[in-house]
Amino acid sequence: MNSVLITGASGFIGTIVTEKLIKKGYKVYALSRHPPAATKNLVPLAGDVTEPDLGLTFFVPKDIEAVYHLAGIHSLRPVDRKQLIWKTNVDGTHNVLEFCVRNDISRLFFTSTAYTWPVNPYGCSKIRNEEEISQFVQKHGLKVTIFKPSIVMGSEQHPYPGHFAQFIMGLIKMNKRGESVRRRVEGVLRLPILEPAFRIRGNAEGSLNLVPIDAVAQAITEIEEEGTFWLTNPQPPKIGDLAEWVGEVIRMRLYIQRDFRANPIEAMFRRKASAFLPYLWGDSFISDLTECQKIDKEFIQNTARALIA
Repeated sequence: MNSVLITGASGFIGTIVTEKLIKKGYKVYALSRHPPAATKNLVPLAGDVTEPDLGLTFFVPKDIEAVYHLAGIHSLRPVDRKQLIWKTNVDGTHNVLEFCVRNDISRLFFTSTAYTWPVNPYGCSKIRNEEEISQFVQKHGLKVTIFKPSIVMGSEQHPYPGHFAQFIMGLIKMNKRGESVRRRVEGVLRLPILEPAFRIRGNAEGSLNLVPIDAVAQAITEIEEEGTFWLTNPQPPKIGDLAEWVGEVIRMRLYIQRDFRANPIEAMFRRKASAFLPYLWGDSFISDLTECQKIDKEFIQNTARALIA
């Protein structure tokens, strides 16, 4: 391959993948509604996967040999308001598949998710994506590679406010909200100031599969074989350990418990964090990553400190 098209090229993963492919010597057509500026071997294309021909009405490059389809809405919200997730992820992927067939592009690299489960519209959209891709492979002979990353974590070089980081931010905000009330009560009653205890429903012994962005981007740009590849952490951290590590930084004693009667602050947090809570019951994935930075205490606490700063 010499020339490739990347959808979602201005997104978090897309930006890094674009950089890596250019360094490998590829000519990259970067398709996005807000494409990056042109540089050597990078050709910006203003387009939209939700439109026929990806919005490329007047110009379709003739030298595209493969498509890296990274565009999509990655939201865990329980309701797909205005059907935006379905329109972008499902209809958009259908348009990418049609674009490949129409322009005789036989090679497709598609980013799905390890969490193809029907707990939210995002997971359902990826289930449908993989089903339709399989149909196109059988009908049109497309050669496809599917990448299934788990929960992607940013790094110091590539910061990213992903879903786990947003979850930590929710804890920080909730802690600040309750802290002033607690301190007033402790002051009136002349109690010693203690770190507050906060319970979250989940499985402390379960694992939460967090994977660094560098490992994901490296695999996407290195793997050329057809098939499905799980870009997941081979040694994911325990959920109970994650709570302990985060709690030390935000000065909050966090406990993961299967069931309890929530106090008002815990109940409020449960409502606000409801989209992420299903992931706190643990998961178990295979991994095709040969190299993956360990998500350890230092990594998590550095992430938490960056959010506080």
